[in-house]
Amino acid sequence: MNGTRVGYARCSTDEQDVIIQTEQLLTLGVPEDRIYIDHGFSGTTRRNRAGLDQALAAVWDGSVFTVTKFDRFARNMAEANEILTGLSGRGVLFGLGASVYDWNDPFGRLFLQTLAMVAEFEANLGHLRTREGMALAKKNGKLKGKQPKLPEPARRSIRRRYAAGEVSLADLATEYSVGRSTIHRIIHGPETSG
Repeated sequence: MNGTRVGYARCSTDEQDVIIQTEQLLTLGVPEDRIYIDHGFSGTTRRNRAGLDQALAAVWDGSVFTVTKFDRFARNMAEANEILTGLSGRGVLFGLGASVYDWNDPFGRLFLQTLAMVAEFEANLGHLRTREGMALAKKNGKLKGKQPKLPEPARRSIRRRYAAGEVSLADLATEYSVGRSTIHRIIHGPETSG
């Protein structure tokens, strides 16, 4: 297979990096200027992944869309199926590491669909574990919910000063470096809002 490769790399958080993926893509023969990256995005949805959109736009008939691991590409079966079908319709093959798969080949399609199913399953397990952990933390009093943006003394001062007509809502928002909606909630909401 000597089609030109276009690479895609993704990491879920801004704290992670894609150096290893990028090095692997270069080793696979992907030109450096043909590697597209998304930082801080989950693979469970295609939404807002500019790097993926750019990589998909950069492929052409005979090229190979390449990732180092399937879950870097997608963790959602429906979207993986949609993207792979689109790539195949444009004559683009799918590269997973050094292997290249043709979505039109029944065995290639079965293998990629199985990987998509496993990736989605792993993502769902992770979400389940997170929800279980949060429920346990809440039960043990370690998860209190979203904390107020401003401490209670500041919220009291805001309510008092606004009620006395000393300052406007906009002035308070500027003074405390918060949005007007936060000041509105403090003034018009229950005593503990913020």
